[in-house]
Amino acid sequence: MNGTRERVARTVAALLGGTQVDAEVPLPELGLTSLLAARLRLRLEREFGRAVPAAVLTEHYTVRALARYLDGDGARPAPPAARVDPPVTVDRRVAVIGMAARLPGAPDIDAFWQNLQAGVCSVGEPLADADAFDAAFFGMSPREAERTDPAHRLLLESCYHALEDGGCPEPDEETRVAVFAGTGMNLYGPQAPHFLRDGSAADPLEAVAELIGGQGDFLATRVAWHLGLTGPAVTVQSACSTSLVAVHMAVQALLTGDADLALAGAAAVRRTPVPEGPADPEYILSPSGVVRAFDVAADGTVGGDGVGVVLLKPLARALADGDTVHAVILGSAVTNDGHAKAGFTAPSVRGHAAAVRHALERAGAEPQTIGYLEAHGTGTAVGDPVEFRALTEALAGPAPGGTARTGLGSVKPSVGHLDTCAGMAGLIKTVLMLRHGELVPTVNSSAPDPRLAWSRSPFFPVTERAAWPAGSGPRRAGVSALGFGGTNAHVVLEEPPVRATVPDGGREALVPLAAPDEASLRRRAAQLRDWLRGHDGLRAGDVARRLHGRPPRPAARLAVAGRTAAEIADALDAALAREWPGEPPLGPPAFAFRGQGAGAWDTGAHRDDPVVRAVVEPFAEVLDRPQAAHLVWQVAHTRRWERAGVEPACVVGHSLGELAALCAAGALTPADAVRFTLIREELTRSTRPGRMLAISAPLEVALDAAAGTGADLAAHNAPTSHTLSGPDAVMDRAESWLDARAVPFRALPMTTAYHSHLMEPVMDRLAGCARDLDWRPLRVPWASAADGELLPAGTTPDPDCLVRQVRYPVLFDPALRALGATGTRDFVEIAPTPVLRDFGRRVLPDSAWYLWGAAGLAALHRRGAALDFAALNGPGPRAPLPGFPFTRQRFPW
Repeated sequence: MNGTRERVARTVAALLGGTQVDAEVPLPELGLTSLLAARLRLRLEREFGRAVPAAVLTEHYTVRALARYLDGDGARPAPPAARVDPPVTVDRRVAVIGMAARLPGAPDIDAFWQNLQAGVCSVGEPLADADAFDAAFFGMSPREAERTDPAHRLLLESCYHALEDGGCPEPDEETRVAVFAGTGMNLYGPQAPHFLRDGSAADPLEAVAELIGGQGDFLATRVAWHLGLTGPAVTVQSACSTSLVAVHMAVQALLTGDADLALAGAAAVRRTPVPEGPADPEYILSPSGVVRAFDVAADGTVGGDGVGVVLLKPLARALADGDTVHAVILGSAVTNDGHAKAGFTAPSVRGHAAAVRHALERAGAEPQTIGYLEAHGTGTAVGDPVEFRALTEALAGPAPGGTARTGLGSVKPSVGHLDTCAGMAGLIKTVLMLRHGELVPTVNSSAPDPRLAWSRSPFFPVTERAAWPAGSGPRRAGVSALGFGGTNAHVVLEEPPVRATVPDGGREALVPLAAPDEASLRRRAAQLRDWLRGHDGLRAGDVARRLHGRPPRPAARLAVAGRTAAEIADALDAALAREWPGEPPLGPPAFAFRGQGAGAWDTGAHRDDPVVRAVVEPFAEVLDRPQAAHLVWQVAHTRRWERAGVEPACVVGHSLGELAALCAAGALTPADAVRFTLIREELTRSTRPGRMLAISAPLEVALDAAAGTGADLAAHNAPTSHTLSGPDAVMDRAESWLDARAVPFRALPMTTAYHSHLMEPVMDRLAGCARDLDWRPLRVPWASAADGELLPAGTTPDPDCLVRQVRYPVLFDPALRALGATGTRDFVEIAPTPVLRDFGRRVLPDSAWYLWGAAGLAALHRRGAALDFAALNGPGPRAPLPGFPFTRQRFPW
């Protein structure tokens, strides 16, 4: 044994009470605790007259290794050669598109950011309402909620809020959403698992239910079950690095195609707070109860509770889908220390540095581009020096000229060490800083720890709130988390790409809301109203797009429209002031197509709609022909309804409207229908002049009037709504006949006597044109107003139907009754103004009629229509809004 080794051995033996020391046995195995390690470092400095950094004892943890270090030939082994991932041609960047958190002093992300900006310390604050949960929202019985670990319950709520924030609270079945999450082992306040706290149940089935409710194995799968997620659902456990490991695994699942979106997070929830009183000096807890990371006054860490979740999506797809990107994950890595450290729970310079290097390599980022590093930063005597050295080595020294270039900070002085959620708190903090272009202070700072080689590092401590200076490239940051046992995780982030503002031109937006019951819906509406009144600069479309999704079991719905946030707030206020009568669920809707007559299409208001343009532009040359234009606009509005998510289950038309009905049912192409309409218009106008009268009287009176005057019955619209038609002289007699009997009537603005014997001279030519059309089987049933009968899907209509409906009465009343006999009660009227609605309500008094526009769409949404709000409100960003206000009840631990 050389002289240095003998001196080190004597020093160690004296510290351990004279125990014989084996130079090859790790010092922790000889009984060296963290407190004794600090004393050993001081004694070695006195013995050898030189500084011994704290990190030395974690890297050189035997007498032989310490002696070699002190002799000058014990430098750390060279780091392994850089690991280079194989070149890829795909974009590996991943977007953070949703976030949710409940942290000490902060019930949500907004409160957390405000606390960070203000330098608020919430260490030691219990998690508010940790025992409260909205069981009914997730379809859980009270008993099941009682059996479920609070951490599982809070994570479930936060996952829903993260999906909400990402604009997809209820993904469709084709979207695979993964869940990677971990739950706290309560390292800083150990206690029995949730399912053992009240003793084991005597009933084996109950015991299994309690086990499922509390075991971490079922954490991720419970989220997937209650939210209907079909991607991988994996519980992650690596102690304090759990949540960042979950992020890494989520990123990999997206890059390998295992998922389309991925939730990553963790929940650490204690049953009781950390006991008060002085901390054990042999442990890592702070005697002062204050966390000071990388600070001269640091004396340990303090535990805490927290829940945090992020929603991830490949960046290219997020940009294509118009998602809000909070930040971009450029790369991530996970390593383990192996056995090259002082003990199982000790940190390691080599393992941590390797994780940072690998993450930078994956990100394609040079160390000098990292402007901020969110460290694990526990404030412990060993942890901070070891981490500082690892980060210094990984980021390759200071900038040219000795200027520190990278801010260093930690969220733990703000909220405490949140166990499995620690890394997620740091990640969310860093995402917020990137999003806002602002550095927030590491609180409780007094002065930088002089034991740390700041001058030989790239770091400066971030102790004050400041703007994050923009450089030649995008802002970038790193986030580290280190787990007891040696699992290290590091994530490299970049600020979100600049997106061009999509102008909305003050366009009206339809804002949908949904909840499991009316009381919850009213709370949601009031919450949104109040939020918008405090954020009236938000654009209406951005608000609407944030609310396009719907929660599970949405039994109650509401939709309001507006062009500004203030208008939406006022509309919500008006809705809240009204009673909400119960409405039956929406039935299969019938599309009803009005004939020519009252009301004109507002063509200018719809020309910017691509769906309308696609229908209208091919027929631009015939839009000056009234009947053809009416048909074209009806077909265009049918497409608008279909794009909005409302498709006809059956169709009915009135006079000219039957041609559009046949197009909607698939029996005719729009081109054929327009061609026939042009011929129909030309031929019918070639007939003798005549007039038409609308009368308000029963069918028997209308028939008597026709028989007594020579007029034709042109339409049987409703029990007391009919039309007479004929030559001018005949209609003069009809008017006198009606006047004499006090029968109300009005003249229709027409000079052609449709549906009368005056049409007979053109019937043969119309029949020939009708037979030349390309007739196809009906896709949906058609109630023919020419015959008053319902033709089932699969039937090919008789071409003569188009001739009969020109000559003979419009049997709209019988056609509606034929539909009513099938249970049809919901009608969408394809018209610029409501006309058929008045007839329909008299034929089927319990029927409901809807017209295109905010009121009609909102009413359909209330009754359960699966509207495509993305199509209705168009592309654009989503406004940040508060999460759904859960109706929580207490489930005491």
